[in-house]
Formats: sequence, structure tokens, C-alpha cells
Amino acid sequence: MSTVYLHVGQCGNQVGHAFWKKVDKDSSVKESHSYIHPDDKQRSVHVDSEPKVLSKISKGLKIREGNIVCGKRGRGTNWALGYYGTQREEHLLEDSLDRVRKEIEKCDAYSGCIMMHSLSGGTGSGLGSRLCEEMRDYYPLAHLMSCAFAPCISGESPLQHYNSLLTLSKLQRNSDCIILTHNDDVLQNLEKKAKGSVSFDNMNTSIAASLCGLFLPTDSLTPSRGVSIGMEPWELIRATCPVPGYKFLHVNHVSRSKLTWEALMGQLLLGVRRYNTQGGALGSLSSVVVGRGDSGKTFLYSMRTLEKKVKAVYNCVNWNPFPLDVWTAAANPAGPREASSITIASNHGTVVDYLETLVQRSKVMYDATAYIHWYKRHGSGYVDCVATYSLRPSSVTIPGMLYFQSVEYYPGFS
Repeated sequence: MSTVYLHVGQCGNQVGHAFWKKVDKDSSVKESHSYIHPDDKQRSVHVDSEPKVLSKISKGLKIREGNIVCGKRGRGTNWALGYYGTQREEHLLEDSLDRVRKEIEKCDAYSGCIMMHSLSGGTGSGLGSRLCEEMRDYYPLAHLMSCAFAPCISGESPLQHYNSLLTLSKLQRNSDCIILTHNDDVLQNLEKKAKGSVSFDNMNTSIAASLCGLFLPTDSLTPSRGVSIGMEPWELIRATCPVPGYKFLHVNHVSRSKLTWEALMGQLLLGVRRYNTQGGALGSLSSVVVGRGDSGKTFLYSMRTLEKKVKAVYNCVNWNPFPLDVWTAAANPAGPREASSITIASNHGTVVDYLETLVQRSKVMYDATAYIHWYKRHGSGYVDCVATYSLRPSSVTIPGMLYFQSVEYYPGFS
């Protein structure tokens, strides 16, 4: 089973660079050929609308010749410009899909695509949305997962709220699972550990470590012959997204050396948000717990005593009889030497506060007609109609549900 990675935009490629550096340390990935081809080339395609970032990452990664697709003009942090493109660079979308198709044809058994991109940049949001839409049309039976990176809520761009809202709408409609990572959360966690300032490289490395904690081979999903078949990302979807409409995952990751599993889990659970801004309890539909560095095979035994605590902190719904799935791995290639790590991916209500803030701020800007002309210039009247629709609640009222242009979620999962 083979997985193709699609990295879009500056953020998606920078996180991808850190991700592949960690993947390269895992011998089981090379043996299984799930992420790396037998010719030692990555099963990845890297796309950006300008060459600056791609020229840097290509030097340190084993990328197949031709799998770097770049334009010469940026997308101006504009979702509409990224989605529709420009007349001078109409080839960018077609070239990207063509390289993905050729990489898929090299797979012995293609299982799905994982796309990494940001929500705020013009390329990551606009072109990322378009590629997600096209991939769903071309490969309707294959899995499609998005690793989306949300900007700092204080503001990285005046258009970030529009861009994020429109991108999340497309992802909700076309992808099977959305792993949503907030820059604010990553920055806050790193600032607690670091004595000095936190760089973008530190943030990218931290995000890559959490993704590797989920995607790298585990002993739990490796057949008896000892070679991984690379099913971790797709088993993650089956375990954490039991209801197709609720596909936002929140990831918590901690890696330390010389700590027991109980102490490590205690540190991770301290970072879990339990209440929303109104004081209501947040809940979880289902979760996957991954323990790496389990050379003594003690993690499953420890989870017998920790399971009740994890369920209480994540406030698992009572109608799911098996809300936790536990995986283990003897090695921890993504972390420091001799360190153990725990990663929990949960279909959790944490996303609710972010979506409500995003919608509210977008509505204030839209009511003031702020920056709307930037979108009309490239997307005709379509973006205006979509923006109106995305900010209007559905006429169908479902208790506990909010509906904004196909972005559906239960506040608190009560």
C-alpha cells in the first residue's frame, strides 16, 4: 500500500522538509516502500507559485526529478487568485496534477494522498483547495487527507480569515480527514520549553514530529512477516472519523527521555483543552493513542490504568463503546535518541472555538465590504456569492449544529 504526499505552498513545503528529514531516519519506511519508492525517491510532489522555498528544500530531500512544480509569480495571499490562477501560469494546476498522476502510477497499490498546506497563504489556501477538489474528482475511491496549518489568530494577513473560511469549506466537502494545526498552539508550547525566541524552523520541526508520531509505521499495524504496509494514515481515518461529516482532528504530542509512560501521559494531558470560551465542556468522538519508543513492550499494560484518565480528560461521548484505539512502536525515529513519545489524535471539540471566531471575524469584514474587490478581481462574482453563503446559517435548524457552507460540527459533542 503506497501513499503519495502533496506539499503545497511555502508552509506546506517547509513543514514537508522537516517531515521527510524525520521519515528518512525510519528504516521500516524504507523496507516497506510505502512512502519511499524502491529507487530511494520520495513519493512526494512539491508545488509552489514561486521558486524561492522549493530551491532550498530540494537540496536536502530525495525528490524525483520533475516532482517540483513551481511558478514565477506568487498568489498575493489571495484565495481567489490561488484557486483560479493567472493566464500566464495556467499550467501550474495541470502540471501539478500530471506529476501526481505519474507518481501514483509508480505505486504498486495506491491507497491515498496526504496534502500539507496552510489556510492563509494564497497558494496553500487557494491552489490547495483546487488541488483537493481535483484529486477527489480524479481518484474518488482513494483516501484524501489534509494536514492544514491555521495562522495565528492575532493576524498574519488581512485576508487570512476569508482565505481560511473558504479553504475549510472546500476541505470539508472533498477530503476524508482534516488534521488542523494551530500556529498559536505550537508557538505557545515551544515558548514554554525554550528560553529564547522560537524560530519558524522550530515550529516546523515540532509539527513534523507530531505528524510522524501518527504516520510512521507501528508494530500494532505491521503484519506478522514484519514489513509495514503503510496503513497508519488510513486506519487513523477509520478510527477517528466514524461519522463522515465530522472530520476535524486535533493532535497532541509529547516526547521525553527518562520518563515513565504515566509521567509522559500526565504531561500530554495537561495541554488538552477541556472547556470552550463560554465555559462549556468539550468532548471527543474518538481518538487514537500512539506510543513510540516502547522497546520493553510496556505501553499497552500502562494504558490499562491510564485509559480511564484519558477518557475523562477528553470527555469521550458515551454512545461510542470504543472511543480509544491504542497503537505501539518499539522505535521512535521522530524523537530524540532514547526518547519515548505519545501522540493522541482526537476528533475533538477544540475546533469549535476556532471556527466560531473565524466566522465572526469574516462576517465583520464582509459586512464592511472589506477587501471583497480583491476576490472579485480574480473570481468574478462567485467568491462574493460563496462568502455570503458561508456566513449565513442554514435554514435547516439541527439542535447543537452550526452550518457554514458545509463546515459542520457539534459544539461540545454533547
